[in-house]
Amino acid sequence: MLVEFPFFAAGINYFPGEISALRVFEPRYLLLIGDSIVNSKSFLVGRNMEELGQVVSEVEILEHQDISNAEQLVVIECKNLYKVKEIITENEYPICKINDHNDVGLPPGVNELDILEKNIKKMTAKLIEQGLNTTIPEFLVDSENRINKLWELCIYTPMDLETKNYILNQNDIFKRYETLLNYVESVLNS
Repeated sequence: MLVEFPFFAAGINYFPGEISALRVFEPRYLLLIGDSIVNSKSFLVGRNMEELGQVVSEVEILEHQDISNAEQLVVIECKNLYKVKEIITENEYPICKINDHNDVGLPPGVNELDILEKNIKKMTAKLIEQGLNTTIPEFLVDSENRINKLWELCIYTPMDLETKNYILNQNDIFKRYETLLNYVESVLNS
């Protein structure tokens, strides 16, 4: 079954649970945000309006603020991931028809996640020493919920956009873990 959502082509995706801010100034997206606020509805954020099959993030507005008459600052939280089947651009703002992005496979073990968390902290410390302007993350999710823990580890790992997109597009849970693990190890060993 295809479901429709308003679509914001922001050039980025988010991990489930990730909180971020969008600066909205394009008239069609201001209308999309306004409708989402008034109707308390979520919308999709994705990379572009051309790529069918791309993974998009369903986001919910947590806060919003007028910056000017023609600009909004919107704080969002990613709730879920979907795959684009169709993009309709003839409306006031783009609409996406989507399918579920279903997880497959088994998550890594609790011990593997705990070790990865420690290595992410070490990697972040190394990057801070090299000039990255961030802080060492304080992880909150208990390792017993391994799927959510893996998403949390992804959220707080400083990574390039290519790695982030690869992880988001991967529906095999263990392959997500391996990709993140390999990325962290490569930074630690560089």
